[in-house]
Amino acid sequence: MSLSLMQRVLGDDWHKLPNVIRKHYQLIGEEQSRLEGTMEIGYPSYLFPLIWIIHMFGGLVLWGGPAVRAEVDKTAAGETLHWQRTMTYPDGKIDYFRSQMLYSAEHELIETIGFGFGLRLSVEVNNGDLIYRGKGHFWQCGSYRVNIPDGLLLGTATISEHAVSEDEFYLDFSIRHPLWGLTYFYRGSFRYR
Repeated sequence: MSLSLMQRVLGDDWHKLPNVIRKHYQLIGEEQSRLEGTMEIGYPSYLFPLIWIIHMFGGLVLWGGPAVRAEVDKTAAGETLHWQRTMTYPDGKIDYFRSQMLYSAEHELIETIGFGFGLRLSVEVNNGDLIYRGKGHFWQCGSYRVNIPDGLLLGTATISEHAVSEDEFYLDFSIRHPLWGLTYFYRGSFRYR
């Protein structure tokens, strides 16, 4: 029997997740799914130059806003879970954020963006919530990898997914820097389409 990426990462903890969150990750083979929601995205304005650079390398969503329509398309391809997030703003502006998730070890995965940049994440289930915690960034070219401490960028990421109902969950993504505090966030509720 084939296991989804998250089933493999979480092991026995997979069954501690509510159905609405399991459905979010239960993709194997070439399966696809789509989520839709409304998010709030924000960061301090003085960090725009750094956010812009990260966005140019394929990471994060560039524009902030209080009522951003989000579509999240996921596709399983072998050992990789591909994400494409499309953000549509009230003024009609559209932004994209693509990434790939791969197994690293039990309770750990990596998420990569463009140009060899990525993030190591620990993953656990806590009171039915799926929790990701950043374990450092990296840049990789072939087999050569350079670790980048979180403090040299925006800080450490924490992501939680909490079931609201059988059909909806709430996502809260935040990055905190040890000196600057909250440096970036997006949050909102999602449903399957």
